[in-house]
Amino acid sequence: MIRVKLKAWTASFRFPTFQSGYQPILPVPPPSTIQGILSAAKGEPIYLTGLPYMGYVFRSEGIGVDLERIYALGKVETDIIRREFHYNAELYLYLPDEWEKIFRKPRYQLLMGRSSDIATVEEIRRVDLEEKEAVLGGTVVPVELGIPGIVHALVVEFDYTSTPRKARLVKPFIILPYPRTRAERKRQTAKAFYDPDLDSGVYLHRWSK
Repeated sequence: MIRVKLKAWTASFRFPTFQSGYQPILPVPPPSTIQGILSAAKGEPIYLTGLPYMGYVFRSEGIGVDLERIYALGKVETDIIRREFHYNAELYLYLPDEWEKIFRKPRYQLLMGRSSDIATVEEIRRVDLEEKEAVLGGTVVPVELGIPGIVHALVVEFDYTSTPRKARLVKPFIILPYPRTRAERKRQTAKAFYDPDLDSGVYLHRWSK
């Protein structure tokens, strides 16, 4: 498989249940964001259920809060909201070999969330991952894995054959932030693939089964 490293100054993953007011973000990208990145790279809609496997690890240097002016349609007055964002973000994608050619020359701009969160491809390399007990983080895993954490229903992929797009598959996931303490590393340990370069576990999703 290959590992694609993306970098961005900022990243934003909208918290699905917050529609107005203070805008928190998810600590990791939902699968639908990965679908968007793969679709932009290839230049056509990609469905994660059509891939044999896909994994990812996200980490950033922290979370900041920005002020954003909102212009509502049909209203003269504006509003100011506080919006969270990740800064100095890195996203590692684990994909089948055929994606190397696609990420060498992405068709459209790659985004880590909003249109201002522009990402660049920093590295593509082949990796061999060993299956063992490893620390998972910066990703989402199935509830069935039994790791304690925040459970959230997230869109795996959208159906782009209709406008507006509709959720095609929604599943519950445990959201695992990138671990930064010994307690988090211990709590988020499970049998998974291990990437020695990152010293991180990698959970490979296989929605094609």
